[in-house]
Amino acid sequence: MTGRMFVLLLGIGVCGIPAQDYVNYEAPPCHPIRISADGSRLFTVNTADDRLTVWTLVDPSAPAVIAEISVGLRPISVTPRTNDEIWVVNWLSDTVSIVSLAAGRVVATLRVPDEPADVAFANGRAFVSSAASDLIRVFDVVSRQHVATIPVFGRDPRALVVGPAGNTVYALVQRSGNGTTILPKSLAPPPPPPTNPALAGAPQQGLIVRADDPLWSGALGYSVPDNDVAEIDATSLTVSRYVPAVGTNNFDIVVDAAGQRLFVANTNARNLVRFEPNLRGHAVDSRVTKVTLGPTPTVVAYDLNPGIDYNVLPNPAAAATALAEPVALALDELAGELFIAAHGTDRIAVTDLSGNVLARIDVALGSNGSRDKRGPRGLVLHASADRLYVMNRLSKTLSIIDTGARTVIDELAIASWDPEPAQVREGRRFLYDAKLSGNGTMSCSSCHVDSEMDGLAWDLGNPGGAMIPPPVILPTPLNLSVGVAHPMKGPMTTQTLRGIYEGGPLHWRGDRSAFADFNPAFDSPFGASQIPAADMNQFGGFATLMGFAPNPNQNLDRDLATTPAGANQQAGHDAFTSLTIAIGGAVEATCTTCHRIPGGTNQNLVEGVFVNQVQHMRVPHLRNLYRKRGFNRQAGQASKLGFGFTHDGSVDTLEHMLQGPQFVAWPNGVKDDLVAYLEVFDTGTAPLVGYQITVDDTTILAPDVAAEIERLRLRTAAGDIDLVVRGRLGGTESAWLYDPVAQTFAPDRSTLPALSFSGMLATVQPGDGLTFTGVTPNSGSRIAHDRDEDGVLDGDELAIVYGTATPGSFGPVTIGLTSEARIGNPSISLVTKGAPPNGLGVIAFARNPTSVPLGGITLLVDLFDPLYPGILIDVQADGAGCFAFPAPIPDAPSMVGASIRIQAVWGDPGVATGLSASAGLHVTVRP
Repeated sequence: MTGRMFVLLLGIGVCGIPAQDYVNYEAPPCHPIRISADGSRLFTVNTADDRLTVWTLVDPSAPAVIAEISVGLRPISVTPRTNDEIWVVNWLSDTVSIVSLAAGRVVATLRVPDEPADVAFANGRAFVSSAASDLIRVFDVVSRQHVATIPVFGRDPRALVVGPAGNTVYALVQRSGNGTTILPKSLAPPPPPPTNPALAGAPQQGLIVRADDPLWSGALGYSVPDNDVAEIDATSLTVSRYVPAVGTNNFDIVVDAAGQRLFVANTNARNLVRFEPNLRGHAVDSRVTKVTLGPTPTVVAYDLNPGIDYNVLPNPAAAATALAEPVALALDELAGELFIAAHGTDRIAVTDLSGNVLARIDVALGSNGSRDKRGPRGLVLHASADRLYVMNRLSKTLSIIDTGARTVIDELAIASWDPEPAQVREGRRFLYDAKLSGNGTMSCSSCHVDSEMDGLAWDLGNPGGAMIPPPVILPTPLNLSVGVAHPMKGPMTTQTLRGIYEGGPLHWRGDRSAFADFNPAFDSPFGASQIPAADMNQFGGFATLMGFAPNPNQNLDRDLATTPAGANQQAGHDAFTSLTIAIGGAVEATCTTCHRIPGGTNQNLVEGVFVNQVQHMRVPHLRNLYRKRGFNRQAGQASKLGFGFTHDGSVDTLEHMLQGPQFVAWPNGVKDDLVAYLEVFDTGTAPLVGYQITVDDTTILAPDVAAEIERLRLRTAAGDIDLVVRGRLGGTESAWLYDPVAQTFAPDRSTLPALSFSGMLATVQPGDGLTFTGVTPNSGSRIAHDRDEDGVLDGDELAIVYGTATPGSFGPVTIGLTSEARIGNPSISLVTKGAPPNGLGVIAFARNPTSVPLGGITLLVDLFDPLYPGILIDVQADGAGCFAFPAPIPDAPSMVGASIRIQAVWGDPGVATGLSASAGLHVTVRP
């Protein structure tokens, strides 16, 4: 039965959403789509709405949603461990949600700070990449206890894959760099003379070099290992070796069936090329790298865009076939093919295993510019069915590709509801659209990876340019002499796009007064034309709405530690706000004169002399200082990163930052305290946002659980979070929102009472389970009570179940909808469970109810009404006794109020009457 037929049947009965408070954290997908080992289920994460979507693949060409299950905040990866147990990695929550499909909810939660990205199973253990901590955390899959922590010498290990023997785990380091670093201006040769004769010589500046370049390695004294893949022994739980020189920013990794070859999707940065005109249209290369394993691995990179003449700009012919920013892989070893998601150009590349492009499949059918961009971000292959499933991050859709015909045969909505504001949804596409470049090979996200930093510095100066006038600024004693800026600015590290909402001039030197002033970048360095002002405004609306994830170094209640001595955060805060320094020998100020709390910036410029620079600089915010850790310039040492603090990345630690002349009068103890404070600087998102704890009837009374829940309640009262509870209580599935004034938990349906915490404890029954989650302030009502914000509680929107089911030999037979019957719902299915595996049955539809004994069951839909006769649809269950079909409801107001009754009846030889049946389901379409 098709969704169109379901809409028709609903029609036999009759015939703007309020602003949402939604914070976009731009969580970076890792492995957002997977398939079960038996090929019967497909899993996709709904990152925006914090859910896992489960699909049945009875018909591999027409997946149908069978469940949408709430998990942690911003899920980015999913991996099934068994047919029932699914592990979901939640980036913002710093958790892994363990989902039982049978229970239809989270049954356990693992705490995994910071910014977990992926999970893989080997040797009876779960390996979880803790990206921002540069760790792999290991858990026993049975006890779910943490058993080991494996450090990775590389920045942001994310994607994981297990070797076929199950004794090796490969961790892909995303922000591995390329061995480049900064030669400080004190050691660097003078910059070359300008080609514009009207320009004076450029200011003295550093130089981007390879750390292993013999010309400079002696002067540098440290090394920058380019560790791209960490090979982990799943028995000893140690890194056995690293594979270098794979790529600069690495996104996905697969291994062949023999465990002899790895394939890595990556981009390779050309930041050793100096000056923007030389990088125009060619800042990165999009590649797949093959690693042939053995005692000494061999590494061969394949350019996905060979033959492009980068001197021709614009180059429409190149743009028509370009494969930009590969982020996901699927290996079809039998066919000798590799499928590659080119996120920047909305194409799936098909290559042989030597990197030759065999085909290109466009997923944006009928696309007309950035606003129709899909953004393929995850791939999974159903080899036996010749189907490739594509998770499109930007459109939030699932594309189904016929791998033989190389065509998209369908595109389905991944979620029944999208909570993101239109400004975020639409503006995001401009960040990732490589088709806006002159040859289709690069986008803004080529460097601002997922809106963040690439960990590199670039010299985007222009020897033929003109002096740059200063932006309009609010004059202060520290910027009275700020004047024009030289176009040969020297190396500048890539900045995060987060924090733009604070306003003021942008870029390290403040040479962009507002976000719209970045439009010329689509000309240079992109090699195309500026985009329309309306598009740029939409892009800016997205860029200025991104929030920072919590600082993992903070105490959960946001207080500042006063111990130990030498790392006194409170003393550091006091010094930051009150201790004065002499700047330039003329002005006395505190740190907060420029680095105002809470953001850490006064959104202004400061004259270079005051910060020991030869150029004026914008006062940077301090919210992500902890993410810049990893540079080490000590002689004889190895450094994870090649760049650190300040505009050119030449300062490796905060301790060394405070050795500048401005701080010469400060005692070392004060500096140590100040470093401790800066490392916990508040990002604007409370540490408990995303924090989760899952309890059942046996653990909810534990003292440590009570203490955690009490902390969540107290911080809700303090305004740090809203507190949402979801799960089964007293045998009923529901969600609750904590009211800190009444100190009660309000349910998501009007038929249930509000409960105090003690009332919850008194209601718990065996088999119950609850997950407590701290969510962003003001989002709790949407998440717990009113998903679509239509003013009706989610529980009150459920279809009404009536009558009595007739149990079968496989337990109760159930029937329901995956989401509310609302006009404009693109992803709703009718689902019945509890049938004999692969059993045959019918689904009955009628206008009116009845209650008539029939063949050992009770018929609950009136098939024989002379005015509105019902109909029967023959169906077959899958191997798990489940049947579903998609039934999207069009956005047609005329359908509001349409009503229908539904019942499932199964042939069941395991019961005496030979039949089992569900209760009745009364569906009414809502506005």
